[in-house]
Amino acid sequence: MKTNNKFDDPIFEPLNKLIEEFMPKDLQKWANDKFSNFGIYIPAANIVETATDYELEMTAPGRSKKEFSIQYAEGKLVISADKKEFPALDPKDSYMRKEFAYPEINRRFFFPKNTIKIEGIKASYKNGILKLVLPKLGDGKFSMGRKIKVD
Repeated sequence: MKTNNKFDDPIFEPLNKLIEEFMPKDLQKWANDKFSNFGIYIPAANIVETATDYELEMTAPGRSKKEFSIQYAEGKLVISADKKEFPALDPKDSYMRKEFAYPEINRRFFFPKNTIKIEGIKASYKNGILKLVLPKLGDGKFSMGRKIKVD
């Protein structure tokens, strides 16, 4: 199987064999689990402003709608989800390569204060994309914060 891994080059073969020989599989698995997907995860998002609302889309593949916590108050939208663990493999199986990760999500978006009709905020999740529609308030109206349910 050909991969795009630069360490698959034949020049690295002695090094790869040395690592495989002296690094037990359990330690290789632990290192892969701990270090292959570390750092800060910031899911990509797009926000479109129309005449009547703001439309936000954020990537979050591999999740379910129940995992999201969405809150809006005083111009700040907070979207979060806890880290998701992988289902356990059969004990006789092991990952040859494990690149998927479901780290904690914690995004904040800021909108002009007192411009969102909070009761009208809608959220949906489909095909790995979280979508929110935040309708704008009419002139001279005011709205407080609330928690948003994902459909």
